[in-house]
Amino acid sequence: MVTRLRFGYANCFLLSGQDGSILIDTCNYYNGEGILKLVKDKNVKLILLTHGHFDHVGSAQYLAKRLNVPIAMSEKDLPIIGKGEDSILLGTTALGKLFSFFSQPVLKRAKYSIFKPEVLLKEGQELNEYGVNAKILELPGHTKGTVGVLTEDGEIVVGDAMFNMLRPTVARIFEDEESMRKSVDKIKNSGAKTIFVGHGKPIKNI
Repeated sequence: MVTRLRFGYANCFLLSGQDGSILIDTCNYYNGEGILKLVKDKNVKLILLTHGHFDHVGSAQYLAKRLNVPIAMSEKDLPIIGKGEDSILLGTTALGKLFSFFSQPVLKRAKYSIFKPEVLLKEGQELNEYGVNAKILELPGHTKGTVGVLTEDGEIVVGDAMFNMLRPTVARIFEDEESMRKSVDKIKNSGAKTIFVGHGKPIKNI
């Protein structure tokens, strides 16, 4: 079961199973204490990061230390840990171009969590050892290493591979548009009934 934990404009998620739970994303660095209060008694066995941007990894190191659990993410996003300005985000729509214009200075100024993930995620990787029935889907486009988590219950957490700001859309900003659109098709064809996004409310996959 996926539970959305909303902190301002960003979401993180608690994926709960019979034998444990996984914290997916960690919002901004100043959200760590608030997130900890919500998950400290939930038998968290892993922190899983959908990608390397500051508003998804900000509290990763803080929470990993206090929960005493490893951090997992794709190897392809390791180069942007603490170096957000190295992620060049583009947009094609009017709103996307606006987001793109403001993204680089924001990525550069943001406070980052500096960490070394102990688990590197791959396509199809099962997460049963962390207490949940779910697997990894690689969803490149927003960043090279964006991943999603697909559960056996028909829920999928996709980070910023899709957005729901004003309305459900493909990623408003991205490193590679072609990859991003292929990843959106992959999400829609995944069999999931509900799509949980990094920004905005969950989306029904019709």
